[in-house]
Amino acid sequence: MALRSTSYRRMLFLFDVDYTLVDGADGHKYALGVALEKVFGFKFDINTFDYLGKTDKQIIKEVLKNKGFNDQLIESKLQEVVDNMVDTFKKVVDVFPIKVLPGVQELLDELKRRDVLLALVTGNVEPIARGKLDKVKLNEYFQFGGFGSDGIRRADLIRTAIARAERNHGFLFENNVYIFGDTPRDIEAGKEVGVKTVGVATGSHSMEDLKKAGADFVFTNLRNTQEVIKTLLGS
Repeated sequence: MALRSTSYRRMLFLFDVDYTLVDGADGHKYALGVALEKVFGFKFDINTFDYLGKTDKQIIKEVLKNKGFNDQLIESKLQEVVDNMVDTFKKVVDVFPIKVLPGVQELLDELKRRDVLLALVTGNVEPIARGKLDKVKLNEYFQFGGFGSDGIRRADLIRTAIARAERNHGFLFENNVYIFGDTPRDIEAGKEVGVKTVGVATGSHSMEDLKKAGADFVFTNLRNTQEVIKTLLGS
């Protein structure tokens, strides 16, 4: 078991990617549309679909189900759609802009300085999540996580990230995990698993939406590093 250099090492902070850490999902959306057209032969605009807070595989399955495709065909072609989406995303990642949201870099630097364990929980399949973060130089903060490539349900991705922390980083889960997200689905998944939930209103949902979902803490954004640190860590 790895040694913990400070009490903060006993804490695990999990971060969603889109609209929590970064703004710039257009390349991802484009890649999904290309993949669905290539594999299933129809054009699709994800902006007409309720996708926020859902995992990539969940979105693909729901879209195809709504189009009338049967479960057996969807399951047989699901990985092909994902693989095509990843291939297209890698080709266009430099075309579509991605930016770090205000305060994110500073907060991650401070958490890293305090030796807090950092990980991702995102509906993005891992190559796409890593591609987005690599473009804006945030990838190095996150050694592991739970990704859309690991499962369908977001709560299960949280469990996956915690399990990886326990298995590989000497972590002990005992009321010491925080999950940051911008949608009610992030909050609901965190509550299902029993972790502390941090809503950040930097996406399409308001602070009130996140409070109604039951978030333990809510911030307009992550600009004020010291406020976030003091609220969550007490100092």
